[in-house]
Amino acid sequence: MRRTPPLAVELQPLPAVQATVALIALLAVGGLAAWAFSHQPLLGLLGLLGLLGLAVPAVSAWAWREAAMRPRRLRWDGQAWWLADTANAADTAVQLAALIDLDRRMSLGATLFAAPGGAVAR
Repeated sequence: MRRTPPLAVELQPLPAVQATVALIALLAVGGLAAWAFSHQPLLGLLGLLGLLGLAVPAVSAWAWREAAMRPRRLRWDGQAWWLADTANAADTAVQLAALIDLDRRMSLGATLFAAPGGAVAR
């Protein structure tokens, strides 16, 4: 039986995806604020200025930071998948599952393993 050859893939951050996730979070906060202002018109201009001055920058910074992805290396050695931060040399065995398959692009989920057969985290 033939074995698959070794493979290594460098996973880099995608600023466009990070910006899209941050924009979705910002739109969700904006929708919630619009709903709140429609039920409490007394907040009016003062509440709107407070939202624009405090909440929007805070939510934008939080969403941008949460959407960030560290550069990583995904490696197949012929028997198992290994995942590592590019700054850290320690590889961790993972089990991969396809979350979304769009032909040329695929979103993968990795389950980390401390030892063969023992799942640690997802």
